[in-house]
Amino acid sequence: MTAKRSRMSAKDRKTVILDVATGLIATHPWEDVTVAQIHEAAGISKGGFYHHFTSKEDVLTAVLMRLADASTAAGQAVYERSEGGPVARFTTFLAATARWELAHADQIMGVIRIALREGNEPILLKLEQEAQRRATPLMRTLVRAGVEQGVFDVVDVEMTVDLLQRAWRLRWVVLAEARQRCAAGDLSGGRALLEQRLQLEERMTSRLLGCTNTPVRMPDPEEFADFLCSA
Repeated sequence: MTAKRSRMSAKDRKTVILDVATGLIATHPWEDVTVAQIHEAAGISKGGFYHHFTSKEDVLTAVLMRLADASTAAGQAVYERSEGGPVARFTTFLAATARWELAHADQIMGVIRIALREGNEPILLKLEQEAQRRATPLMRTLVRAGVEQGVFDVVDVEMTVDLLQRAWRLRWVVLAEARQRCAAGDLSGGRALLEQRLQLEERMTSRLLGCTNTPVRMPDPEEFADFLCSA
């Protein structure tokens, strides 16, 4: 349904456009979405749309940045309130980030569908770059804190942060496959695929951080149960 047009500030117009686009990503094939569909659903004029964005692709980039910012902010907020040593706080950060992502799974899956379409490799690269650029400062803080306290033993902080982020981001590709298996009736196969991925991530993360005796824990597979069964 098209929103009723009303006078909005420039900031509000941009926010509404991004809200609408984020919803459309979750519910429509992006290649079928038009600029007209976005600005009409947002309740603004065509000129109002182009005041903020040059194209549909420009909107998509802004949506990706906003998702990356929100995910990082959610993890940081919980980390700053967390207690305990580096391993416990790192584990808390990962759990908080996973919960935020699962709460926004439809939007994330929509982005992944777009990125995995043939010819859309630049979108996937842009997503990786923006997510990494926004999360790196906090990740660097987490790893350095563990090193300074003698809990983490890493070869190089920057390289460790880079490798960890790349591996975690690819989790969603595996999640998409696990969800497809569940939707096709192979519940045990979907759950097994997810559990294997989380186990591998846990081993890799702890080895990269040099804390295998007291490993950083990945989120419990049960946290993903509703996601796997919601396709």
